[in-house]
Amino acid sequence: AYSLLLSLLYLGLLCGNGLVSARSELFTPDPSRGPHFTGCRSREQETFRCWWSAGIFQNLTEPGALRVFYMTKHALSEWQECPDYTRTVKNECYFNKTFTQIWTSYCIQLRSVRENITYDEACFTVENIVHPDPPIGLNWTLLNVSRSGLHYDILVRWAPPPSADVQMGWMSLEYQVQYRVRNNSHWEMLDLESGTQQSIYGLHTDKEYEVRVRCKMTAFDNFGE
Repeated sequence: AYSLLLSLLYLGLLCGNGLVSARSELFTPDPSRGPHFTGCRSREQETFRCWWSAGIFQNLTEPGALRVFYMTKHALSEWQECPDYTRTVKNECYFNKTFTQIWTSYCIQLRSVRENITYDEACFTVENIVHPDPPIGLNWTLLNVSRSGLHYDILVRWAPPPSADVQMGWMSLEYQVQYRVRNNSHWEMLDLESGTQQSIYGLHTDKEYEVRVRCKMTAFDNFGE
């Protein structure tokens, strides 16, 4: 009976590609606009990346036609150009650990250097654009089965994303477990959990389930994939 129950559950871990998960609520991509930023994202609060689009300005789609400039809101701070344009990703500016500071306001501008035009500007702090990587090692254990054999409870476990330094306290994460009957459009959401395990009660033995987990920084709203 237990082996039958074990076969009824399908566990899936959320894991989108980097570009999809990169879009921050600070930005609203619009293909009918001119050149604009489409997002900035940090995975681990130590580095971050920003992306942009030429929009309807097809004459500015060539590499180097648009440039990114940034400034931190410190005394005597001046506008500087993007420290590293990523060669393998189109329209991406990368800020490594040297150029990333938390609790510091950044402003970025998207400019056409040739015409000296500023097309878009955005300001943020790094902690507000953190979208953590997905948790890993999602698995489950059967807790018990009802006397009728119609329902069962499970314990779901996972591990923090490797990129998040939670052991040293650099990042504090909260997790959200979601589950649904397989191929159903509606996901049930459990309360936020600061640990790395959570119970799901009252599953039906005649149905197949999907379970997924995502995380966010404590006290912030941006979930990762």
